[in-house]
Amino acid sequence: MGHRGIGRLALACALMGNAFAPCAAQVQAIPPRHVAPSFDCAKARKGTIDQVICKDRELSILDRTMGLDYERAKLQTPPVEQANLLREQRAFIANRNLCMKRKAERQACIAFAYESRIQRLGEWIDRSAWSGE
Repeated sequence: MGHRGIGRLALACALMGNAFAPCAAQVQAIPPRHVAPSFDCAKARKGTIDQVICKDRELSILDRTMGLDYERAKLQTPPVEQANLLREQRAFIANRNLCMKRKAERQACIAFAYESRIQRLGEWIDRSAWSGE
């Protein structure tokens, strides 16, 4: 499966919402060399959180998932709420980056940050984050 096929699989999985379980198995079946985060690992500088994410399969998958969910959230969010979504995204990045200070717990801390953000983005996607539902 080429990179485009993997990207389409990840996008299709993300668009399926609650029907994610079958997709999780498909994502896990992707060979490790094909797993990539939402950014270019060739540009990741030594000692940065980007490098940590690039070297870890689970973190790469979480980053890719979060990136797709963020794009979906932007599409679902009305213009009047876009600034709030962006503010939350920047806060997530700042908090995620604090995990670099916790060397012994770094991977778990980063994973938790992503999992929490993905869950919150789900609220933006289903519109409950801003519609009062």
